[in-house]
Amino acid sequence: MPELPEVETIARQLTKKISGKKIVGVITTRKKLIKEIPPQTFQSKIEGKSVKEVSRRGKVIIIKLEDKLFLIFHLRISGWLILSKKIEKFSAVAFRFEDNELLNFCDTRLFGDIRLIDNWQKLPFIKKMGPEPLDLNERQFIKLFAGKKAKIKPLLMNQEFLAGVGNIYAQESLFCAGIHPERTADTFKREELEKIYHCLLSTLKEAIKKKGTSVDTYRQIDGKDGGYVPFLKVYRRENKPCLHCKTPIERKVIAGRGTYLCPHCQM
Repeated sequence: MPELPEVETIARQLTKKISGKKIVGVITTRKKLIKEIPPQTFQSKIEGKSVKEVSRRGKVIIIKLEDKLFLIFHLRISGWLILSKKIEKFSAVAFRFEDNELLNFCDTRLFGDIRLIDNWQKLPFIKKMGPEPLDLNERQFIKLFAGKKAKIKPLLMNQEFLAGVGNIYAQESLFCAGIHPERTADTFKREELEKIYHCLLSTLKEAIKKKGTSVDTYRQIDGKDGGYVPFLKVYRRENKPCLHCKTPIERKVIAGRGTYLCPHCQM
């Protein structure tokens, strides 16, 4: 599933490519992805509207249109966005601009969703989102852990605790901090939480610079892979030597998710 760095990359690229452009047509091949309103209503409300700005909240892409309308994309597990001159393979909904470019929402498994609303902040799942990690200072980050007893890796991935962090970057950040992903939040000393904070931020920022991690369906809007895979330290490196101590990387299932760690470096 695309996480904060991937969705931030898409939002930044869309800002450069589609800001100010008018949507002149909507081509729907899989109606399932359009939520809450009929596809015909969705199409009629969007056609003729220009893109005002593109932003991100957690793992969600928000496109502000004219007339105070917001187009919301949630890529979820298997979705991606491609800007091209054609209808792409696996395109479920495509938005045609006046220059004939098309923004294709592609999804092989149809788990993603698209919404058109007048106030994106009122969406229930967005109202429940925790803070953006890149907006927090060290003190604010540490305060989040007060009274928490959950295991650290699923806690970092909990979107109501912290918005945008998923399986890849939780693992990479904890390896960077030397923290075992099964440790509970109530066992950490302040200096350990400080280390998690700085590792999380540096990992997310570096992944954004490399335009995300392409390990499944994620790609940039031009179809290219993100460039962060060569910089992964533990994710999907089972049985390979730890880059610090040469101990083989292990894989465990924690809270239902595959998790990679170094049993020697992460305590």
